[in-house]
Amino acid sequence: MPPGNDSKRLALGTLLLGLAAGLAACVEPIQSGGVVMYGGESARVAAMCRFRRGAEGKAGFCAPETEEPAAVTISRIYGKKKPYAAGPASTEGDFKLDNGAIAVNIAVADGAIAAAANSKGGEDEMGRVATCLGAPLGCLTGVKVSAEPRRDGSASVLALGHAEGDPRVTIATRYTLVPGARVILVSTVVASKADEPLVIPSPGDAVHWGKAEVLPAADKERFPIAAATEAPFVAALGTAVAYAITPTDRRGTLEVEGTGETASLRFGRDVALPPGSSVHYERLFVVAPRGDTLGLLTELALVHEDRMPGAIELRFVNEAGKPLHPPFEARVELLSSGDTPGPFLRIGPTYGEPSIAAEAPPGAYELDLHGKGLRALTRIPIEVKSGEVTQATIPVGAEAAPAPAQGAPEGGTPAP
Repeated sequence: MPPGNDSKRLALGTLLLGLAAGLAACVEPIQSGGVVMYGGESARVAAMCRFRRGAEGKAGFCAPETEEPAAVTISRIYGKKKPYAAGPASTEGDFKLDNGAIAVNIAVADGAIAAAANSKGGEDEMGRVATCLGAPLGCLTGVKVSAEPRRDGSASVLALGHAEGDPRVTIATRYTLVPGARVILVSTVVASKADEPLVIPSPGDAVHWGKAEVLPAADKERFPIAAATEAPFVAALGTAVAYAITPTDRRGTLEVEGTGETASLRFGRDVALPPGSSVHYERLFVVAPRGDTLGLLTELALVHEDRMPGAIELRFVNEAGKPLHPPFEARVELLSSGDTPGPFLRIGPTYGEPSIAAEAPPGAYELDLHGKGLRALTRIPIEVKSGEVTQATIPVGAEAAPAPAQGAPEGGTPAP
């Protein structure tokens, strides 16, 4: 990857570090560490295509010409015309941040995230994410919402209010989006106007996942979230988009309570708030491009581990080697260390394209495929490298019929 490209992404990271520092000035942090945010999927893949060796100008997934990420726009939701399917949680007057990759609505009623989707033709599948401090303080209320564009192309929405259970506890939550990013930085400052010490029982968020299906904690897909589980992130999958919430500190964890459609997230517990003092906490809200785990884990690896993604471009053939159209709704699994579960890519509508492509965290994988009576005839080993596009062809055949139960031959009866 050329130095200039890395510098551009680091500049975005420096920008958000500065924004976070400004918001948290003279405020005691609940968690340590900073956050680095990078450009979005289209900008990163375009850069890989532009500079990958031996592929300049070739037809296919990668285009030879690319554009700079668009500046973030701020708009309001009024009347029946909506910029995308905002969902029932969005109401008249809500603010929308849109950078051409993702669009997120902030509610004027309570300063919560009310909708989030892909910018172009995206459908919101998120319910609501509201700033809450735990009983008896409750959630952010009495809100005044304002928006601020910046010369560098970023923008933010600020929700100012107080705790439901105690108006002496003021709350300010800022949502910041930079050009091209699929991650919003959410920063909350809690301040006390009381004359006596107070305690914040549970600084965090109340989450309603809406139509998105919650994933188990820490991406262990076979284990459900239990009460008060600690995890590096929580996530949910929609049909065409996926969401995750994670601490900005790569070493941090959050505490999750609740299962199914609702959850309470804690980024601290019983935090002391002396008279006239403040505390702050930060988290990242991720909007991934598809309803699968590959997009989510690619973004999380980037912001938490500085693992610059590579990309995969996949084509498909039948048993005779004849090209196949990408099988709609099939899953391509990226397995590592043998059968160790890894992220999966969901194949959506490709509109006649001969291949599919997506970003992926760097690493060695074996590609497998399942879906709608199909399977991969063999696993395909690949190595994804940062800043490069790895191409692979997967042979696809019919899924084998399940073997009859032992002792009950086909058409017969079980042996006594």
